[in-house]
Amino acid sequence: MASGKWLVASGVATLLLISCAKKPQVYTFPDGAKVVLPDSARVKAMVSVSQNDVKEKLSAVLFAVPNQRYRLELSGTFGIGAASLLWKSDGWKLVFPQEERYMEGTGDCVFLPTYGGVDIHKFSLLFLGNRVNDLACENSISPDLTLEYRENSILIHPMLLIEIRNIDKKSKWGSGVWNLNVPDKYVRVIPQ
Repeated sequence: MASGKWLVASGVATLLLISCAKKPQVYTFPDGAKVVLPDSARVKAMVSVSQNDVKEKLSAVLFAVPNQRYRLELSGTFGIGAASLLWKSDGWKLVFPQEERYMEGTGDCVFLPTYGGVDIHKFSLLFLGNRVNDLACENSISPDLTLEYRENSILIHPMLLIEIRNIDKKSKWGSGVWNLNVPDKYVRVIPQ
C-alpha cells in the first residue's frame, strides 16, 4: 500500500514539474491586426535558406529599435558568422565574413544577394511579429517575393523561411551593437 501512495505522489510531483517547466513560446502572426511596436527588442529566430538544391539553417538574432536602427546577425554551424547587417538612418552595411566581402548603401532599401532590394523596415516587422503584404522598396524595382504565414514562421517564396523563436521586448545591450567594422582586406561588392 505504501508503494502505491509513493507512485501516486511521484506521479503528481512529475505532473507539477512538467506544468511548471518553461515551455517554448509560440508567436502567431495576427490576421489583419497590427502589433504595437516595442521601443526596442531582441529577436531570436532560425532562418532556412534554399539555393540551388542546397539548404542551410542559420541562427538569427535581430536587435531592433524600430524605425531607427537594426542589427541582424546570422550564424551557421558552431556559431560561425555567416552575415552581419547594420542599418541606421545614415546608411547600411552588409558583411559576409566567410567570403571577406561587404556591401554598403544608404536609404531604407537594403540589397540582399539573391533577393534584391528589400525595405528594411518591412523586413524587420516580420521578426517583430507583424504581417506585411510585401517587402518591396518604395520607388524601386524589387523582386516579387510572396509571403506565406504559418504560426511562428514566414515563408518567403521561393527560398527563405524565418521561424521566430523568441521576442524579448525588455532586452538590454551595449552600444557596440550599433557598430559594424569592416576589415581593410574585405572586398566591397556593388549591389546590382
